[in-house]
Amino acid sequence: MSKCSILPLAPTLRRALLASALLPLAAGAAVQEDVEDTDAHESSLTLPAMNVQGTQLPQSETEGTGSYTTGSMSTAVGLPLSIRETPQSVSVVTRQQIEDRGLRDTAAILASAPGISMSRSDSNRVSFSARGFDIDNFQFDGLASPINNFWNFGATDVDSAIYDRVEIVRGSTGLLTGAGNPSAAVNFIRKRPLPAFAIGGSLGSGRWDQRRGDIDISTPLTADGRIAARVVAAYSERDTFIDYQHYDSATLYGVISAELTPRTQLTLSLEHQKNDTDGMGAGVPMFYADGSRTHYGRSTANNTQWSYFGTESNTAFIDLEHQLENDWKLRAAYSRTEADYAMRYVFRGGYPDRNDAGMSASFLKYDGERTRDDWHLTGSGPFELLGRTHDAAFGWMSIADDLQMDQYLPLPGTAPIADSQLDWSNGAIAEPIWSGTRANGDRTDIRQTGGYAVTRLSLADPLHLILGVRVSTWEIEQNYFGTQRTYRYSDEVTPYAGLIYDLDRTYSLYTSYTSIFKNQTQRAPDGSFLDPVSGDSYELGIKAGYLDGQLNAALSVYRTRQEGLAEAIPDTFLIADPSQQAYKAGEGAVVDGFDLELSGALSEAWNLSTSYTHFIARNAEGKAINSTHPRTQFKLFTTYRLDGVLRDLTLGGGTTWRSGISRANTGSPNGPVDVSADSYALVDLMARYQISEHIAATANLNNVFDKQYLEQVGFYSQLWYGEPRNLQLTLSARF
Repeated sequence: MSKCSILPLAPTLRRALLASALLPLAAGAAVQEDVEDTDAHESSLTLPAMNVQGTQLPQSETEGTGSYTTGSMSTAVGLPLSIRETPQSVSVVTRQQIEDRGLRDTAAILASAPGISMSRSDSNRVSFSARGFDIDNFQFDGLASPINNFWNFGATDVDSAIYDRVEIVRGSTGLLTGAGNPSAAVNFIRKRPLPAFAIGGSLGSGRWDQRRGDIDISTPLTADGRIAARVVAAYSERDTFIDYQHYDSATLYGVISAELTPRTQLTLSLEHQKNDTDGMGAGVPMFYADGSRTHYGRSTANNTQWSYFGTESNTAFIDLEHQLENDWKLRAAYSRTEADYAMRYVFRGGYPDRNDAGMSASFLKYDGERTRDDWHLTGSGPFELLGRTHDAAFGWMSIADDLQMDQYLPLPGTAPIADSQLDWSNGAIAEPIWSGTRANGDRTDIRQTGGYAVTRLSLADPLHLILGVRVSTWEIEQNYFGTQRTYRYSDEVTPYAGLIYDLDRTYSLYTSYTSIFKNQTQRAPDGSFLDPVSGDSYELGIKAGYLDGQLNAALSVYRTRQEGLAEAIPDTFLIADPSQQAYKAGEGAVVDGFDLELSGALSEAWNLSTSYTHFIARNAEGKAINSTHPRTQFKLFTTYRLDGVLRDLTLGGGTTWRSGISRANTGSPNGPVDVSADSYALVDLMARYQISEHIAATANLNNVFDKQYLEQVGFYSQLWYGEPRNLQLTLSARF
């Protein structure tokens, strides 16, 4: 059963943005029939054949299906392939998973996904990793969006109400994304207008004064339905378990889809996202001045009541698709994003004494803006060769990403200098008077273009070969706090190869080779920049599609080899600047691991998503690297709809376990030390009761056993606690 979420209105009209959410009437008739028919709720643990109602696979949209999987996805190679047909480790977080688990933003979605781990540097900077490397590329409706983990413009805080699903491809993904780490590509797919009028919503609240609301309305604009529109609005606000900290977020998304001709579809959308954090702050110090470890509570705040972090972004999107008579599809898409950034805070470094005094303080203010222009031209379709039907796709992409970040300092004599300034747990420290003159900053212009071609060859009925190649150009012009950088990589070639063999209608074997490259800023002794780092992934696996693709399973083993990573040359400096260290291209790193995943429906009443992932990362000398990312993760979440007199009740729950992490050479009063955080397991529970045909109530209890754990350790000799036990209640409706 599928539903939309909406949650509580803000207490004042000034801050409210509407409340409620929506579920498609397209699947509404099937849902109503399912509620009324007692027999449809009866299930068996023997995996019976399923009579699926509503949206049918293999279509890619997940809204209204009630499914934990998707029929097809194109994030890997640009062709619409099922999970079983894709020769890489791929996952999807569907609309039903988002609603069942109460995943309120993009960060929560990714933290729940197989093989992805989250690390929090401070209250607003969240980064993600897969297979031992940071994820530095997102996509939105297939258009690439490089992520800047240092200057976070809110990409990890976008409200989940606007998305149909999130597709994830782990490993090297350079064929479609261009430059980046061999970690994963993450594609956020926004909702589109529905074929019939639909409206729905939800109101909710939770611990720490959490209040949230969203509304989702879809309607045809013409009698024949050829033009339709959809509007999604969401507002949320909450305090946190950290003292003096308050978040609020407002989202507005509108999209119009028009059938210009029977073969031509035009989609236009606008997206507005605004996030504000009062009491923005850093982590908790790990060491006292005497070198012993601190033991502060989870609510202890390293912030001030005037500190602030805010982002605001506006994205315009136009997408034109045309279907040729030979079943080829052409697409031209353009996206323009304009974003603003504001931050003011005091960063406390060093180590406090037993009275919480004695730390250094840096008062900083940043104002910035970012613009990004994405162009995307593609074509895909079938062709005949040697009596067999094959598929091909080609594309050209261009990204212009411009950032300007200005730093401002306090006017002389206005920053607090009393001892209380160094009392890092004192949130009442006065705000200085800020200078209006720019002190320093970061001005970066990045241009990336690339063209690719890929084909899926049917060598025999059970055997398919995928071959592809991309040629990219990447250039940057940057002034980073006074350091000027200008360089360009041209004609970077990124190959792709995959082979899939169908053992029968259920099982497939596959192997693949994928690649990606990433720029480096280090220089050789002659002053030239080092060549890009290459990340090559080799993967072998078996996949299964049970119950006609309603339940997908995969087991893969892989090796990722990163070549050319910069290594300092001992006692060697730049010839033109003896103060600068010289580097050479090293042998890089090797990551070996495996992924195991099962997701989808075990029966009409039973959904499941579970995964077990593990990797080992070593440098050329065989020493462990990237230890700030957990080596092993186990994730499970399942829901089951009861039958009989309890047929309106759905129960669910799950657990997330991740192995310990560590950070070498962390600063301490006694010199560099290695620090670590233990492994931990979190347990979540959910329950939903269908009050009537149109109204449902859902409860999500997170971190049931109130486990105390760390999301980050050692960053600037500080740590960050994870969220304690909390309860979310949601009342949703759909019509």
